[in-house]
Amino acid sequence: MRQALCVLVLLATVTLVSASGIAQQPVKEKDNAGNVLVGTWKLVSAKYGGQDFKFPEGETMLKHVTPAHFMWATFDKDGKVYRTAGGPCSLKGDTYTETPEYGFGQDFDAIKGSSHAFKAKVVGNRWHSDGKLASGLTIEEVWARVEKK
Repeated sequence: MRQALCVLVLLATVTLVSASGIAQQPVKEKDNAGNVLVGTWKLVSAKYGGQDFKFPEGETMLKHVTPAHFMWATFDKDGKVYRTAGGPCSLKGDTYTETPEYGFGQDFDAIKGSSHAFKAKVVGNRWHSDGKLASGLTIEEVWARVEKK
């Protein structure tokens, strides 16, 4: 009896939401106007301080970008995150700026609270990001858009 009541409540809710059009409204184009970086990205190559960088086999770095915030995480082959950062971000013209406000890892304290600006260029499904950390370290990264499976 209780299960039947739950099903009826769920069906009524779905019907009301559908009837109001809320469930069927697409994301408006203006919500992401001009921000081609919104989405999930996987780091595919990097140079830090002019030196090529490669993660050990099985390690991955992902970055999630919304219209207002970013979050990146680096995890090992077992899926355990060992460094991460996130906070507000913006894209103005071809300048992408992020300000890490939360995170952890051995390099987090060096980037926390400072704004870091990068030149952003998207070619196909690749995001080329070049710039300097507030500390002066140069960064050249290439990210690949993670497509829905």
